[in-house]
Amino acid sequence: MSSSHMNVALIGLGKMGTVLGQRILLGNFPLTVYNRTAIKMQPLTHLGAKGAQTTQEAVQNADVVITCLFDDAAVLETVQGKQGFLSALKPNAIHIGTSTILPQTSKILSQLHKEQGSIYIAANVLGVPKVAQKGELTTIVAGDKQTIEKLTGLFHSYSSTIIHVGIEPFHANVVKICMNYLLASAIETMGEIYTFAEKNTVDLNIIHTLFHNVFAHPAFKLYIDKIKARNFEEVNFSLDGGFKDLRLFQTAFADARVVPDVANILMNKFLIALAQGMETKDWSAVTEVTRQQSGL
Repeated sequence: MSSSHMNVALIGLGKMGTVLGQRILLGNFPLTVYNRTAIKMQPLTHLGAKGAQTTQEAVQNADVVITCLFDDAAVLETVQGKQGFLSALKPNAIHIGTSTILPQTSKILSQLHKEQGSIYIAANVLGVPKVAQKGELTTIVAGDKQTIEKLTGLFHSYSSTIIHVGIEPFHANVVKICMNYLLASAIETMGEIYTFAEKNTVDLNIIHTLFHNVFAHPAFKLYIDKIKARNFEEVNFSLDGGFKDLRLFQTAFADARVVPDVANILMNKFLIALAQGMETKDWSAVTEVTRQQSGL
């Protein structure tokens, strides 16, 4: 079956999931959507997607199921919980996991699908919803090569770049953790440098320009601008989500017997930010804690 004729189910319609759904519809894929909060399905059903009342209903005719969920617990519950969709899948149906989850969770999903007679592919995305709207995400994918080849057209509906990182699905999750950890570390460093320069009365436009020269990737440029402007109300990734990722970094690194020093430091600042009610702001708002601690 060519990818353009695949029936797709999308489960999880947060900011990123909704944009993925829009791009999939633009790619002319038949799409069924499900979200626990039913009203979040409306933007996609108005564009032609079919809404489902349960995850089982969403996947029953699907060749491909994409999950875009908050954390490991949500993914496992959606797949194998009391209302999980695993048992409702067609034989050889493909589950694409896009969530940032632990490598160990990815291994569990691979085994569950193997036992069920379905296929698990980890295909994490790099980029924010604005990038996804342009179809310019980067997909980091791992799993069975032939299956991935079948999915190329679907990935290209929302991604401009596809990077294969291995035949074991959990390898994609390892790479995504590496990239998110780099970004979290860079956000903290940018915040410290802006604060240091500001306290020494250096024009922040100078630091801003130099950052753009050093960090050429669009993701870094986005946060360079947000932190300088202190624009945290426009949320690409919530501070609450960043806190989730920090805990995931710590667990993943500990499982590999590696000390995540930067994550351990960042955890304290995220806790302070959460205590101050910043959970719904962009995760780069954690840099406000550095400014506060410096007396600004």
